[in-house]
Amino acid sequence: MGARNENHRADESSDPIARVLEGWRVERPDLDVAPIAVTARLSRLRQALGTRLEAVFAAHGLSGADFAVLATIVRTGGDPLSQRRLGEELNLTPGTISVRVDRLVRDGLVARVPDPADGRGQLVGLSGAGRQRFEACAPEHLANARLLTSGITRSEFDELGRLLGKLLTSLDPDQPNAEGETRQRHQATTARGRRRSAR
Repeated sequence: MGARNENHRADESSDPIARVLEGWRVERPDLDVAPIAVTARLSRLRQALGTRLEAVFAAHGLSGADFAVLATIVRTGGDPLSQRRLGEELNLTPGTISVRVDRLVRDGLVARVPDPADGRGQLVGLSGAGRQRFEACAPEHLANARLLTSGITRSEFDELGRLLGKLLTSLDPDQPNAEGETRQRHQATTARGRRRSAR
């Protein structure tokens, strides 16, 4: 029991946000700073993870944004996608995805090809070099991500993923939940059910 408590205190002492929260508790006990126990840690994690993840991408001549485009094409079946579909998959504006695709075209990693279903449209597909770059980078990226999350147990990892997904869905009503239903659709369904029960 004593060793476990000592480990817990050691974890807290090395957590900068725990010190921030304690400082607020002492100096301004009138403020409810509980929310930043999550938001500040997420912000700090984004910085720490981003730097470490980008290092692997950079070793392959990519950025995280570049890899995301290549990975999206592979993940959705490998066939060329419309630029609009790419933007939707990556939650990016048309302007942003256009800039990313233009850069990858210049680097020879993707190519714009005619859309057979729309004579005026174009699709974005992986080039041979783009496929090779993805295949070389993906295993190292996944191994790196696994290492970066190795500080928690598998059950903690699964629970954290579930909770983060729940929080993300609550902030983005267009994202589907575990049942494939968006928050807006769920709220509409619930409201209809309430109206029926009130009749």
